[in-house]
Amino acid sequence: MRALKIAGIVVGSIVALIVVALLAVLLFVDPNDYRDDIERIVESKTGRQLTLSGELNLSIFPWLALEAGPASLGEAPGFGDEPFVAIQEARVGVRLLPLIRGKVEVGNVRLAGARIRLVTDETGRNNWADLGEQQEQAQPAPTEETTMEVPTIAGLEIEDAAVTIENRQEKTRQVVRDFNLKTGRLASGEPFELSTDFVLDQEPSLSAKVRLSATVTADLEANAHRLAQPEIDVTLTGQGYPQEGIPVQIRADALTADVGKELYRLEALNVTTSWKGEGFPAAGVPIALQAKDLNANLAAQTMELSGLTMDVAGARLTGALTGKEILDAPALTGPLKLEQVSLREWAPKLGVELPATADPKVFEKLNFSGRVAMTKSSAEVGDIVLQLDDTTAKGMLGIADFDAMALRFDLNVDRIDADRYLPPPSEEPAGKPAEQPAADQPPTPIPVETLRNLNARGQLQVGEAIFAGIKFTKLRLGVNARDGKVRFNPSEASMYGGNYSGDIGIDATGSVARVTLDEHVSGIDFAPLFKDFFETDRVSGKGSANIKLAGSGKDTDEIVKTLTGNIDFKVADGAIEGTDLWWEIRRARALLKQQPAPERSVPVRTPFTALTGSGVMKNGVLSNNDLNVAMQYLKITGQGTVDVPASALDYRLVATVMKIPREGADTEQVQDLVDAQIPVKITGALSDPKVRPDLEGYLKNEVKQRVDQEKEKLEEKVKEKLGDKLKDLFNR
Repeated sequence: MRALKIAGIVVGSIVALIVVALLAVLLFVDPNDYRDDIERIVESKTGRQLTLSGELNLSIFPWLALEAGPASLGEAPGFGDEPFVAIQEARVGVRLLPLIRGKVEVGNVRLAGARIRLVTDETGRNNWADLGEQQEQAQPAPTEETTMEVPTIAGLEIEDAAVTIENRQEKTRQVVRDFNLKTGRLASGEPFELSTDFVLDQEPSLSAKVRLSATVTADLEANAHRLAQPEIDVTLTGQGYPQEGIPVQIRADALTADVGKELYRLEALNVTTSWKGEGFPAAGVPIALQAKDLNANLAAQTMELSGLTMDVAGARLTGALTGKEILDAPALTGPLKLEQVSLREWAPKLGVELPATADPKVFEKLNFSGRVAMTKSSAEVGDIVLQLDDTTAKGMLGIADFDAMALRFDLNVDRIDADRYLPPPSEEPAGKPAEQPAADQPPTPIPVETLRNLNARGQLQVGEAIFAGIKFTKLRLGVNARDGKVRFNPSEASMYGGNYSGDIGIDATGSVARVTLDEHVSGIDFAPLFKDFFETDRVSGKGSANIKLAGSGKDTDEIVKTLTGNIDFKVADGAIEGTDLWWEIRRARALLKQQPAPERSVPVRTPFTALTGSGVMKNGVLSNNDLNVAMQYLKITGQGTVDVPASALDYRLVATVMKIPREGADTEQVQDLVDAQIPVKITGALSDPKVRPDLEGYLKNEVKQRVDQEKEKLEEKVKEKLGDKLKDLFNR
């Protein structure tokens, strides 16, 4: 008992001595007396000037605590006069009695009004690298491993802090301001509540106000951490955003990180927002993103994202991703699917009004599936199956290089009627003559700037297609665009019983676009072609044509008006419907003979066995000087022009009557037409040409022939009379 008593006295004496010593420190030691020493030690260790402009306060029981007023740490040379770090208030304390027993229990740690500047200058040098060098030099040599109990902290509070991150080399500036953080008791392996809020400014275009709360468990011994039920609320404001901002909510079940094993997992992610801004509906566009699980193994550099769902105003996109080499050379792959949606109903929810179309039933059905493959520099969607209305496209589409924005594609379309998506035909005003054409559609501008930046290569194949009324089958179109030069080659298709091949080029390197055409058609049935393209059934026949033209301009009208080049064509076994040239010739003759007009045969048409010609086009007007038309009873030659911008014909032909057909009631009466040369005019629109004999020219020709005949008769009579006179003279 005596020993215990002595021990108790000794311990009590030691405790009393410690208490007396601490009271002595508190009563007789003023930490402000050591202000200069502290500033000198910090400067020697960091190379920076420490300024303690506020009071230093020391308390002992029950906490050994130090409080500091305003203080700052100087900036590195060359980065300005503002301090690197500045604070308004700081407090840290350690519970005294546990400390005496060798256990560290830190009280509430408070930091208020902190300001930190992280600057990278124009040369790439930053203002914190020298501090790291100082710490490395001061780091003691490693000793034998010792275990130390991780201290607990009663709580951490940061109020009104700010961090400025400025990169003068890249001319960027980010500021984290109004930063506040508060936690519960911090102990390794025990959960604590955490809440924080701050504003992130991406000057000058974006500002994000952030609030975060979660239950955090940090196991420092195992180096494994968990955020349970994290809730993040973000409000985005800035240029292009509405004044009230765009709210974003982020929720999850948990985020776990096993840092030692480099394993990370995000469970049940849910992100929702209502996107607003110019061009969007006033109520905004609701967007929801969900992911069931995201697992990342940084040691193996793999990741898996499952149960991915994105809903944009009712359009639902689902998928999943698997990644490998995610740190060194990330490669992500996975399926992607857009469930069927009606564009007519969905587009207005995005603030987009679809244009009126010739077929009001288009844009009713859209769905998509494919497989995504992404790397750091590229993205591709393969195994595409896209359905728009009754059109199905399969193949791949991607960007081979993000920096160059190199678009690559290989698509196979079963069928498409592009004309269904064109604007509906204009309605004729009341009282407007039927033959008066509707107002011209405005010309289509050539997007020169877009073409200059376009980098694309690929091919499009279409089983059946209708463009501008023209029907194609087995269409194949190759595209190669780079550095402002676009080439559509090969360009091939079967059409109207024949074949088409072409080479189309667009040069956008100049102030206006220059378009070149090298087009060829062979074996084409012109009757359905003219009916589909010109909406006329006035022309029939089968033939070929070669077109080599070039034009330039800011829009399609200017290009058509500047087209220059050469054209040739051949058409066999055709007809001009609605005009009977032989009947018109007979009618003109009857008019001159003052005879009744002949009866018109049915059907009304002018058949021909061959039509050939070639010409030179200049500024959109084709001049043709060698037109030849071979018919059963006529041979036609002539010349004329085709004004493409005005869609007008102006031809002067000469029809030579080869023989008189046997059929017809007036066959015997018109035998005088054999070998007659009759002028013919063809004028009017390409879609509805007017073919008629030139009565004035024919009459002049007839008069001239009669004058010539009378002249010959007169000359004969004069010769006869002159011969008689001469005979009488010589007989004398």
